[in-house]
Amino acid sequence: MHEEYRQAYVLGTGLLALGLWAADPQGRAGLGLGAWILALALGALLEPCVDVASQRYGRVLSRGPADRSVLALTFDDGPAPPHTDRILEVLAREKVPAAFFCLGRDAARHPELVRRMQREGHLVGSHTQNHANLLFCLPGRSRREILEGQASMARILGQEPRWFRPPFGMRTPWTVRQARDLGMTTALWSNCPRDWQLPGAEVLARRVVDRARPGDVVLLHDGGGDRSQTVQALEILIPELRRKGFEFVRLDALADESRP
Repeated sequence: MHEEYRQAYVLGTGLLALGLWAADPQGRAGLGLGAWILALALGALLEPCVDVASQRYGRVLSRGPADRSVLALTFDDGPAPPHTDRILEVLAREKVPAAFFCLGRDAARHPELVRRMQREGHLVGSHTQNHANLLFCLPGRSRREILEGQASMARILGQEPRWFRPPFGMRTPWTVRQARDLGMTTALWSNCPRDWQLPGAEVLARRVVDRARPGDVVLLHDGGGDRSQTVQALEILIPELRRKGFEFVRLDALADESRP
């Protein structure tokens, strides 16, 4: 959780407790204080589950080093024609490598797209089998989602994927360890333009470009809905980022630069 979110959480729960006290100051003062303390404690436990930069529950890659103007494009929730096809066409034309975190169930429906990603030099990772929110999964269900997603991808690629991204970026204290036990590194992101909001291609491109920093991992989507705006935004943001001096690298290259 970034600092502004943390402050908003503390203030919001405090106001909630204050409102409870104001409704009945004689009988509920202790209850309101206790509820606030409990909410703060729960927030402290859950923060590392949703904070894409947190390493508390296991090492994740959310960005690369800040000493070079490089960044990595990543795509979630595919493969999903026709948007995945069009994204691959833009990347090929612009000679930009990327990473695709695929759902096992959809990869099985469109194996030709997964093989095309691999053939055209992109990194292909797993995004679980069914896009389950692992924050709400017990360890057994979580491991099945991760394992089945990896197995589905391996059947298509001929090798097990080495990279994993949990849906929504949410993970439990055991998620990263389960992925690591299966030989996968967990990747999150540092630059998220929220393309699922469909604000328009120019707005999406501007969100990425304006907040771009050296070492960024950019989160976009090729599946999970209408991604035509994402395709159009790519055609804008790639040349604009290059004009700003950025170079596009694959996620694993960014990770290699992060290692001491």
